[in-house]
Amino acid sequence: MPFTLSHAAAVLPGLRRDGTGRGPLVASALVAGSFAPDITYYADTAVPGAMEFGEVTHAVWGVFTVDVLITAATVALWLLLREPLVALLPKRHQGRVYALVRGARRGPGQGPRGVRDGAWFVASAVIGAATHVVWDAFTHHDRWGVRLVPVLSRDAGGYPVFQLVQYGTSAVALTVLARFTVAALRRNGGQPAPAPVPVLGRRARWYAGGLIGLCVVLGTVHRCVRWYAYFGHIDTPLDIIPTACFGAGAGLAVGLVLYGVWMRLPGRGGPGAPTLPATGRARRTSPSDS
Repeated sequence: MPFTLSHAAAVLPGLRRDGTGRGPLVASALVAGSFAPDITYYADTAVPGAMEFGEVTHAVWGVFTVDVLITAATVALWLLLREPLVALLPKRHQGRVYALVRGARRGPGQGPRGVRDGAWFVASAVIGAATHVVWDAFTHHDRWGVRLVPVLSRDAGGYPVFQLVQYGTSAVALTVLARFTVAALRRNGGQPAPAPVPVLGRRARWYAGGLIGLCVVLGTVHRCVRWYAYFGHIDTPLDIIPTACFGAGAGLAVGLVLYGVWMRLPGRGGPGAPTLPATGRARRTSPSDS
């Protein structure tokens, strides 16, 4: 898929609109699992040759092993970034967005998570990764799905049918994700910004957004230049769109990690430096926070 994010649409049947998984399924593992097989393509920005590892992450045995580990690492990174990312939003939207991305809380008396919870995390990761691999099988050259349906290998308008299906389903999936997200946010209604979300002034938001945007641009340019240096020509825009997406995604990841780690550091100094308030502490507001 040219847009890895689109893969999350395949796990929407396992998600509720309150941000939780259906039954014992783990929402974060479902979503991260649907991304996991492609993570190595983004890593190629920093580790040339990592693209080749995609053969492993898209293999059946990789779904049950490597992809589960990648999912766990991705969810851990998400937990680092979740509250700082919500802080980038205008205050009036923070409450409902946080309610969605926070998902379910463990009730009183439930105790710590145990082996059963871990097993359902693994199962959710496998389900997410499996949807990714099956979808790719019918939208990528020489995959078993394309061989199973010969019409996908034919040309239409100068493009392989499987490639047109790849871009078409990516676009449809993004639309489905957008509709689901809007409906979920409307369901949550207006809520105050919760205490775990750090207070971030308008200027700090612009600085953070500038850093993240710069990383995205640099990542995109880096991968496209490297791609062109290798191939030397671009026949159609479809040739370079996946490369641009992988570069942008890698740059975005770097920018978000830099921002998230900075927000989590204790005792940051400097003018306008935000702080992560402790749970339950009153949030101070000012006109610059809106």
